Amino acid sequence: MHTLTDLLPDDAGAADVAADAPEPREATVAAALREALVPLLDALAGQPPRPVRLMRRIGLDKSLASRLVQAVRAESDPQFLHLLPSPTGLRILIERSRQEPAAADWLPAVECAVDAFAALLDALPGGRQALDARLGEDLSSIRERREHMARQASFKAVSFLFGHYCETLSTAMFLFPSADGQRVDAVEVHRRLGLRRITPGTALPLLSLHTQPDPVLAAERPPQLTPIDGPPAGTQTAADAHRFFVAEGCSLPLPMLDVEHEGDSSTFLLGAQSPDPLPARLTTALRITNVQLARPDAPYLTVRTYMLHTPCQRLVREIYLADGLWPDALPQIGFYLPGPTGVALEPPPPGVPHYRRLHLSAPIEQLPAGPAIAPLTGVADHASVLAAVLRRAGLGELRFRGWRCQTPYPVPLVEMQLGFRFAGHRDVGASVR
Repeated sequence: MHTLTDLLPDDAGAADVAADAPEPREATVAAALREALVPLLDALAGQPPRPVRLMRRIGLDKSLASRLVQAVRAESDPQFLHLLPSPTGLRILIERSRQEPAAADWLPAVECAVDAFAALLDALPGGRQALDARLGEDLSSIRERREHMARQASFKAVSFLFGHYCETLSTAMFLFPSADGQRVDAVEVHRRLGLRRITPGTALPLLSLHTQPDPVLAAERPPQLTPIDGPPAGTQTAADAHRFFVAEGCSLPLPMLDVEHEGDSSTFLLGAQSPDPLPARLTTALRITNVQLARPDAPYLTVRTYMLHTPCQRLVREIYLADGLWPDALPQIGFYLPGPTGVALEPPPPGVPHYRRLHLSAPIEQLPAGPAIAPLTGVADHASVLAAVLRRAGLGELRFRGWRCQTPYPVPLVEMQLGFRFAGHRDVGASVR
């Protein structure tokens, strides 16, 4: 949860390339369907076609009528095939159109094309899902739509299984030179907004700390985690957790916490007996020393690996660099399946496919330059809370440049590696996704 790694991310991958046409059989089916459906909808729904006209004239429901109109308006055959209703929905259109004289000339062609569409889906293992997956390989808009639907369905299922969820979960990591100038330290802020418990008695983990460094790495100055304005908390007890809370970003009074010790880690959590409703806002902050070398030699560098344990409707990751630190750095994000428990994994080579890598979209936006922290839509106190943390950490006078990644319905229990590639190195590969 709060363990930093030295793993290098896979190359983020080249951007999806839009295709001009689907596979040959799919192209034939799409062309036949489009050629038959367009004049039929023109006859029934006017030009341009409107869903409400189909609803009034032949009694289609709103969802089916809207999808038909969206499909015939598609700019390409792959998009048309992706948006098209199922053969069952198309046959409803056919049956409802039989009483319309204006539709008689077009129905035979539509019926023939729908039969070919059904045969195509029957021939694909996985049916419609397999077709959409194939179309999504070549057209980014299709993949993004299918990915969003899958994320949303996963969120509903995992929230039920975990017994809790959060409306918005955000992290902000500020990187700056250490006091000796040889390494980079960090301050990180975690926020949970709209925390909800679905299943009574569910415990909610908030923060995990390693109480002892790995003895093998001790000579290498491993990262150390402490409160932002004080020394390490020492023995980890429930009372120690309150040193990590940021009162300006929390609903007061602060909740009572439990602590679970597992090996050399301690996890602070809202226990099963904590009353509902849960606090609407919870904010924690910590200082991390020895994150990385101030002058790294590698062309790629991972500074943070996150593992999401709380299902959420929106995930926001921000990373900031102090002015002058790594001036040629460009943000890099990669998603990976967790490795086998207890197995040390070699970093996958940049640009080379890896069995753990997941192709999840994660757009990154560069935040406006300037002394003020950029606001976050839907979170009114975002900038003020981060500014308060920086002041407490003694960093209020520093200027930072930053990037933000917002992801709807993120996939829990997947590693998200956040780091940088350096433009000054000649072997830097494809652009960041």
